[in-house]
Amino acid sequence: MTHPPHGTPEQEPLSDLLRRLRRPIQEILWSFRLDEAAAEEVLEKILLMLVYRWDRIANREVWLLATLKRFCWKHHHGHGQQF
Repeated sequence: MTHPPHGTPEQEPLSDLLRRLRRPIQEILWSFRLDEAAAEEVLEKILLMLVYRWDRIANREVWLLATLKRFCWKHHHGHGQQF
């Protein structure tokens, strides 16, 4: 797990969180071999959920990466319609 450069994880802006997690996000998407359209669909849904639940998520980094893996797995195994 990486840590934000300034302040606590709870104070980290969304843009900084995404910038910091760019590589792990790319690695997860690559590991499931999602094409660009599928990757965009998964990320769009997860980022909307993240913004909506922002104040209720205790550890945003863990939530984001775990949710991304779960959604990629569902999409990869043919459950993409259930998003």
